[in-house]
Amino acid sequence: VMIPKTGDRCVDDPKCHNRWHFAIKPAATADSGDTAIFGTRDAFDHAFNMNTKPADLPSANLNLVHPINGPLYVNGAEPGDAIAVTLIDVEPDKFGYTIIFPGFGFLRDVFTEPAITRWVLNRMEATSPDMPGVRVRMDGFLGTVGVAPGEKEVTEWLARENALGQAGGVALPPQPKDALPKEVCGPNGSHKDTCLRTIPPRENGGNMDVKQMVVGTTMYFPCYVKGCLLSIGDVHYAQGDGEVSGTAIEMDTTVTVKV
Repeated sequence: VMIPKTGDRCVDDPKCHNRWHFAIKPAATADSGDTAIFGTRDAFDHAFNMNTKPADLPSANLNLVHPINGPLYVNGAEPGDAIAVTLIDVEPDKFGYTIIFPGFGFLRDVFTEPAITRWVLNRMEATSPDMPGVRVRMDGFLGTVGVAPGEKEVTEWLARENALGQAGGVALPPQPKDALPKEVCGPNGSHKDTCLRTIPPRENGGNMDVKQMVVGTTMYFPCYVKGCLLSIGDVHYAQGDGEVSGTAIEMDTTVTVKV
């Protein structure tokens, strides 16, 4: 089953979305046991390239994070079931990047200025003109992978995150600006006030950034809706443990999984 990316940006691709919601329509259908191939974009939806400089970073649009492709409807999957997703292959793009935003991550008191490292990628190693002599081994994995929440989960999770924000914690409420798909999550979308941001991980998976989820790993996700509705994006070439400083190597990929 193929879910290729089309167009340069997520907004150009009817199979791409950057919010979680049960009303997002499937992009493809698979049977249990099928192999699915996803084309994915980097976490910032092609905002950076080999010409990007540190001074360009503050203009990055966080509303575009994370473009994910899907959802994949799995025949026979019902609410209460679980879906097993085995990562078979990660084919990297030729370009990747690592960025640091001031005020973000565990080392924000050390890195007080924006920074970018631009990488040249292949299946063996990443090298960079910004870090001569350094080679990073490829350990590709899915930064963001998950399933659609049901109506009950959306209501509960929004209430939980609203309470967190009111208590002074970091929470990202629904943001219709640049939300995709527009017809569901955009400013005039049918569910604009309940589309969940992709940045925090939740019970449905999402932006987990677990570097051990490499090729050969099987991940299990609970199904909240018919078909389970699996989506994948934000794939990393390599990363520290938990991306606590925001320092993954971000890239486009072609990802193969078995469901």
